[in-house]
Amino acid sequence: MLFAFVDETSDFKYPDYFGLCVATVNSTYYRTMKNGFQNILNKEGWDPSIEFKGSYLFSATKGCSNISVMKRVEIASNILDLTASDVNSRMKFYYLRGKTADQKKYYTHYLPRLLKRALPTPSKKSGKDLLALNCDRRDDVDENIIRKLILDTIKERGYTLFEDIVLANSCFHTVGILYADVVGYLLGRIDTISMDSEMFDNISEEDYEKNGKLKKLKSSKNLIEKVKFIKRYRVKEK
Repeated sequence: MLFAFVDETSDFKYPDYFGLCVATVNSTYYRTMKNGFQNILNKEGWDPSIEFKGSYLFSATKGCSNISVMKRVEIASNILDLTASDVNSRMKFYYLRGKTADQKKYYTHYLPRLLKRALPTPSKKSGKDLLALNCDRRDDVDENIIRKLILDTIKERGYTLFEDIVLANSCFHTVGILYADVVGYLLGRIDTISMDSEMFDNISEEDYEKNGKLKKLKSSKNLIEKVKFIKRYRVKEK
């Protein structure tokens, strides 16, 4: 069975920026991923009542207040290490970014298209053509809307949907969604901070280290390099 997880990201400074992330993992690897993720958080003293999400990585006021930003980056590094073994990728990520004033319209329009690219041709043996789809809950879409959008895509790719779509409130236990959240957040920050091209003009190494946004950009790039498999797509502007 293949598990797929969906989350999205946006940006306060660039309100028209919107990114959509799909993470996939074979059921064979899921136990390793979930146990490893939760064990790392428990070991570092992260409060399990608080989700470990991307937007908390660089925040001193959000998330688990007793964990420093430096320690959060270290935790993120360790959990992203779990996405790959020495020889292959356990979890794969597909990320689409674009500009929109209507996030619901963007989400519903592009989710089937991104999911189509994320689903490999399945084997028909031993239930490997089953797909479990879990999405981070949004207030503006429900199971009926997503089901109508993606069932044809799933069938076209040769899968049978396991039971029904799950819209989950992300938390300590929704590890697949949290992976999609963290990777999507990091890719979004790389995109949006890089848009501020004037920040890079004539900047010294010392100033670079003092600039909060540039330090966040550097950390985000270092963390993303931990992930062996990411496909990135961009919606062309008309």
